[in-house]
This record gives sequence, structure tokens and C-alpha cells, in this order.
Amino acid sequence: MSYTPQSPRRRWQTAQQISQFQRSHVLLILSNATAGKNTEFEDWATTYLRENIARSKRVLSLNLLEKHEIDITEGAYQEVPYQYLFIVELCLDGAKESRQLIEKINTWYSEESSAMPPASWLYYPASEKVGRPADRGQTMQTLAFANPLPGKESEFREWYATRHIRHALNVPQLVSGQYFESTNFQNTGASPIDYKMIAIYEQEGTPEEMIKSFAELPEDTLDFPSLDLINFAEWVYRPLQRPAVSKF
Repeated sequence: MSYTPQSPRRRWQTAQQISQFQRSHVLLILSNATAGKNTEFEDWATTYLRENIARSKRVLSLNLLEKHEIDITEGAYQEVPYQYLFIVELCLDGAKESRQLIEKINTWYSEESSAMPPASWLYYPASEKVGRPADRGQTMQTLAFANPLPGKESEFREWYATRHIRHALNVPQLVSGQYFESTNFQNTGASPIDYKMIAIYEQEGTPEEMIKSFAELPEDTLDFPSLDLINFAEWVYRPLQRPAVSKF
């Protein structure tokens, strides 16, 4: 049996102490800039907003992204009506512990003239993360926003968490994936939560390369039983210029 010694810091920590630095939830903050004020919004979001969110003891990491101009579905599915996406990883003792942070975020947005009111959607991990980390410098992400067909909820969850999250990695540009479900508690802000689940994929390569890969996949590689294709969206997001912030 192999043995990997623990670091001195971790060796003396209990399992419960270590768990305080492990993610329990993911908060998506979706927003737009006031018309004609994208530059001002991006400056504010990547400095003031980012720094204030990072101060929360519940926040483990955060990443500010924007929609890529290329639609990898080529118009086949819905478009998410928000240009900017903040992904905040949280360690919470229950979803309701996010309430105070979300209320603060709404206040910060309301005080910024370049920012439109945000939507705040809270999810929890519902599958293992599969695949491998993206190579350094390859920081784009693909998000799928989805719902099950009515009456197919249980079938959908099992299919997505155990099968489709792996099937998606047949697209060479997608190197990892994880499935998340919406929490019962929500403080959604500007828009109700439209999608009961999301999948977050780390990506290497360009959206153009992904579109080409989709076309070259053998038929039925990506089947979609129990998925509501009318209420589905998928989009590529890229980081704003400033790198992601992590406390650890």
C-alpha cells in the first residue's frame, strides 16, 4: 500500500476543520452593464466588487467571466440574456447562509451606476467532477443550463450525473465537467432561477473548434433522453482580463 504523508498544516487538523475549506455550493451572479457603460462596469466588477465579495468568510474562490460572442449551439437553443457571469464558490452550512452575502451583492450593484440589477442563482454539486484540469492559461468555461422533462426528474438526474457529464468529454475541447442542482432556498434578485441544473465544463481550444468537433462526433454520441430541449441553453464564457481570485 502506498502512503502519501500529509503536509504539516493538514496533519494536525481534524476532518471537520478541513471541511471548512471545501466547497459546498456555487453561486452564479448574472448581470449586464448599463447601456454604453461596459468599460466602467468591468473596471468596477474586477476591482471593487471582486474585492468586497472576496472578503466574505464564506467565499472560497471567485471568477468573473463574460459571454463569448460565438454561440456554439448556432442558434439551436435559448440564449442566456446576461453578458457577465460571476462564479462564486462557497462553503456554507446550508443554502440559507448565503442570504447575507447575496443581499450585500444586490446592494453593491444598486449603488453602481454602470451596473444593472443582477440575478443570483445558487446550486450545489450533484456529481463528481470528471476529467482533468485545463492546461495553465486555458481558462474558458462552457456552461450548460438545463431542465428535465416533466415527470422525468429522477431519470434525468441519474442520467446527467453518471452518464452525460462523461459523454460530454467526447468533445475534445471539454476536459472536465461537473453537474450541479439548484438549491431549495433561492434569493434570485432580478430574475427567477430558470434552470434547475447546470453543468460547468473546463475548456481548452476555441468555440470554433468546438462547433467543428460537434459536427464530427458519431451519431448518438450525445443523446438527450429526459432533457427539456426547449428550455436549454449552452454558452462559452471567457475571463475578463484580471485573473481569478482564490483564498487558498
